Amino acid sequence: MNIQHKHFAARIIPTLIASALAGTTMTALAEKGAVLEEVIVTAQKRAERLQDVPLSISAISGGQLEARGIEGGADISGLAPNVVVNRSPANDLISQISIRGASTGQPSILVDPSVGMYIDGVYVAKSLGNLSEMVDLERIEVLRGPQGTLFGRNTLGGAINFISRKPAGVFSGSANLEIGNFGHHVERLSIDLPKMGITSLSFALRNEMQDGWLKNDNGRAFSDKDRQAFRLAANFDISRDFQVDYKYDHTESDSMPTAATLYAANGSGTILYGGLDLEALGYVGTASRASTSRPKSFAADPGGTFYQKLKVDGHALTATYQLDPSNTVKYIGSYRKLFYSDQMDLDGTPLPIVVTGQDTDLRTWSHEFQWVGNTDRFNYVAGYYIFKEDGFTYDMRGIYGDNGFVNSGVTTKQKAIYGQLDWKATPNLTLTAGIRRTREDRGLQASQYGTVGYQGPVFETRVAPVEYMTGFSATTPTLSAIYKLSDTVNIYARMAKGFKSGGWNGEATNPITLSTPYQPEKSQTLEFGVKSNFAEGRGMFNATYFHNKITDMQLTMIPPGSVQSNLYNAGKATQQGIELELTWQMSDGWRLTSSYGYLDAKFDEYLDAGINPPNAGVVINTASNREMPYAPKHTLNLAIDGRLAKTDWGTLRLIADYTWLSERFLYAVNKSYDSPLAASGAVASMTEISAIGLLNTRLLLANIPVGGPGAAEASFWVKNLTDEKKSMNGIDFYFYRTATWAPPRTYGVSFGYKW
Repeated sequence: MNIQHKHFAARIIPTLIASALAGTTMTALAEKGAVLEEVIVTAQKRAERLQDVPLSISAISGGQLEARGIEGGADISGLAPNVVVNRSPANDLISQISIRGASTGQPSILVDPSVGMYIDGVYVAKSLGNLSEMVDLERIEVLRGPQGTLFGRNTLGGAINFISRKPAGVFSGSANLEIGNFGHHVERLSIDLPKMGITSLSFALRNEMQDGWLKNDNGRAFSDKDRQAFRLAANFDISRDFQVDYKYDHTESDSMPTAATLYAANGSGTILYGGLDLEALGYVGTASRASTSRPKSFAADPGGTFYQKLKVDGHALTATYQLDPSNTVKYIGSYRKLFYSDQMDLDGTPLPIVVTGQDTDLRTWSHEFQWVGNTDRFNYVAGYYIFKEDGFTYDMRGIYGDNGFVNSGVTTKQKAIYGQLDWKATPNLTLTAGIRRTREDRGLQASQYGTVGYQGPVFETRVAPVEYMTGFSATTPTLSAIYKLSDTVNIYARMAKGFKSGGWNGEATNPITLSTPYQPEKSQTLEFGVKSNFAEGRGMFNATYFHNKITDMQLTMIPPGSVQSNLYNAGKATQQGIELELTWQMSDGWRLTSSYGYLDAKFDEYLDAGINPPNAGVVINTASNREMPYAPKHTLNLAIDGRLAKTDWGTLRLIADYTWLSERFLYAVNKSYDSPLAASGAVASMTEISAIGLLNTRLLLANIPVGGPGAAEASFWVKNLTDEKKSMNGIDFYFYRTATWAPPRTYGVSFGYKW
């Protein structure tokens, strides 16, 4: 650490410990009432109390998922400290996830995300298509910081694990109908069948339809929805010691893209080139269409047919055998296939300035073997992991009238071996050490052609078909210690390393850039935290300080004279901050959940060619003139779930959920073009996304006695209650800018029955 970081740590760590200890004195603030349910997580490949796990982790489970309307990755932005989930510009099925400032902004299948996403322990390889809703979720675990030992691949910033519900083995289920404005309706059905011999089965269905909320003057409204999801789960109790679980999930979507509207007719290039903007490029009359607030309508290219389609099929098989009361072996196998297709108007005008389309096929396979065991003083886990992927994208791009195909494919073969050991050194102190060794081979297939129009005759071969192969290796250890100060307070320290895989710039036109792979990005985190309970089990308060160093940082840069962005290992960064989480059962029937994250993310090195004398054309360190992308300094969430009344007609509850994100930037932008350290890329004044707060509310009447084996419920809900009209993402096209927006206020009613 440098002097500044040491002083920051010296101030904050004692404060966190004191805050947690102070939590034990808060008993008098809480009335006698229900205690918090014990939260169990599987972050270390075994079931453990959340408060006993020596890492920064959030878990959302049980009725909170349903009450707060959480159905997938798109719903968790800001719910955990320093966690931001963006939808890719003009596409609400592709994610841009950032944890503690570690993020990836490119949606290509050639680029791996910085945050690993898992469904029931199975790795979801790409950001493409991973924001679709899920059914029958039991809980969500958000692990912050590198998880490079037990999870391994591309968990540089952290991991998000979605755990689905297992079959109950008794006849039970739920049915729900939801109706709202913009023609919104959702039907959900989940059924568990009675156990049949050794077999327990459950299945769930979800159907969603919604009209587009942004009118298109030249055709079908944008941002409509037509989505279906299906899930089948089967459990086979082969014997007392041997169980097999099979899960199949299917998702389909056929919708219009998220609308990208013209935000401004100028951009970063306007500053550099003396006022040159969209109008000056010859697109006269476009400036009047720009809006810096969410418009009521816009006009897409009348000659375009726009859509986004997704189809995903996932299979997962888990076989668990208990060797003895202390040792279990497990196999997890998976196969997932994805097809994604879109046609998008990215310029937000009725002119064909930037129109793109792609067809992507992706298939992944994985096999994992685990051995989990324990003795009186040791817990241990060891594993062997195999992962394969094979994907290809046919990509059409029309930019300023220059049409072309950019075709690229990726193949990956990875093998890893890992192990972790917990030693209970004393009754109050547990020490942990783990390590993972990974080997990955990666291939690229690429070709590029110019055409007269989409699917028109070829007139130019820009990149002849090429194939390249390279390999990467990484060793990612972890060390941690957790100490029980009292029956209600644990303190912990953790060191962990992580890496994000290297790869290829398969969309580059420069032969040298195309044939030169970028190397893995690496991180190391130091983390200190306290986990405490207070008010006789009715409250939980956790606090963490982290200090993260990133090297060989993969940065998106634009070569001189080009509009094509590429990835280079051009940087180093330091990310540090605090994370606070509070859950408090204030009284019987009233619960407060809150979290806050503070992030100080700065570049230590950013090598790029300067644009101002005396550094024009010279590679320099531009770090002090750069902003970190997708790294808001503050994230805040406040949620309250309260019982308003208990009557013969049911229990009336109020659920309110408020999330706030501070300002953030779209890219690793220049703070100023006037600086002698200014270099390629956009400028901060053109790419800042304003702070935004979103409030969702629900008035729920639960446990309505309507007869039969169960009970009914009804609710009235509102999302974006204050109707915030701010942008959530966008693109700086250098001479103009587009934006995508927070959806408008939506409201409706929901009716359900559970038995």
